[in-house]
Amino acid sequence: MKFINNKRRLILFLLIGIISATSNIKINQNSEMEILFVYNAKSGLFNALTDYVHRQFSPSTYTCNLCLITYDNWDRNQRWANYIDSLPMQVNFTYRDVVTQYHKLNEPVKLPLALLKNGEALSTFMTATEINNCHDEEALIRMFNEKLKNLGIIE
Repeated sequence: MKFINNKRRLILFLLIGIISATSNIKINQNSEMEILFVYNAKSGLFNALTDYVHRQFSPSTYTCNLCLITYDNWDRNQRWANYIDSLPMQVNFTYRDVVTQYHKLNEPVKLPLALLKNGEALSTFMTATEINNCHDEEALIRMFNEKLKNLGIIE
């Protein structure tokens, strides 16, 4: 009987974590510029659960390095979340099956990636190769800062 109660708690805990991980994160700040991160993962509860299990049991074969770097077991990595919250621009996150609904990409792209939207113009901010070469959130933040400095967004 105790096992069943613990099992129910674990399932509830998993569902809460998955639901929070699958929600798009909106950060509204005053800026015409927006960074849109695109995970190499599909949206939805089933996909989130499958991805979670894959990340836990076989992280070396998981195809979304952005997910591996920016998420802990249940939620966004706190250091990454604090960094994103501190940026002077809007930053959003989405999934590969959702991005094409909102942004017409003229050619196939490798994911994960970060897009820069400046008014109506959309360009690649960070490529899949650049993101995949980052092995932790510190390297990703360093690269992100370098790119923001090159654009004159931060000092």
